[in-house]
Amino acid sequence: MLKKIKPYLIINKINTFVIFFLFSFSALSAGGGDDDKKDTSVKSAYYYKAVKLIKKKSFNLAIENLLKAEKNNKTDPDIYNYLGFSFRKTGNLEKAGMYYNKALTISPKHKGALEYQGEMFLTLGQLQKAESNLKKLEKICFLGCEEEKMLKASISKYKKGKKSNY
Repeated sequence: MLKKIKPYLIINKINTFVIFFLFSFSALSAGGGDDDKKDTSVKSAYYYKAVKLIKKKSFNLAIENLLKAEKNNKTDPDIYNYLGFSFRKTGNLEKAGMYYNKALTISPKHKGALEYQGEMFLTLGQLQKAESNLKKLEKICFLGCEEEKMLKASISKYKKGKKSNY
């Protein structure tokens, strides 16, 4: 004799599967998932100090700390990304571009570097290059990501003649 299966049990199992499935994808992109290569190196105290300084908009001090961090770790794309960001915020777009390129040479799918470099391209009036970075982010972030949303918003503002907040 077959037991009658209660509908709420089936729905409960489906919900559990869906939640597990969704968290599996977010776990794959979590943990500094800004790049395509997993960085196994330990970040230095200089790096963490620089990140705090960036949040306080103390970009020149952040640059000093990031350059110290870079002396001991020349393969960390996050250091180069933040150097690019900090130089961009101080108005030195030449150095910003150089450091974004270093980050992307090490890690071509580094979401943060692609987004920030796109912002720099907009500052330079290079809309097509910014849109190219957006297309790369759309491929990398097939479920969407913050970097993609930010660059898309900045491009939209740029097209309306407004300046980005990033």
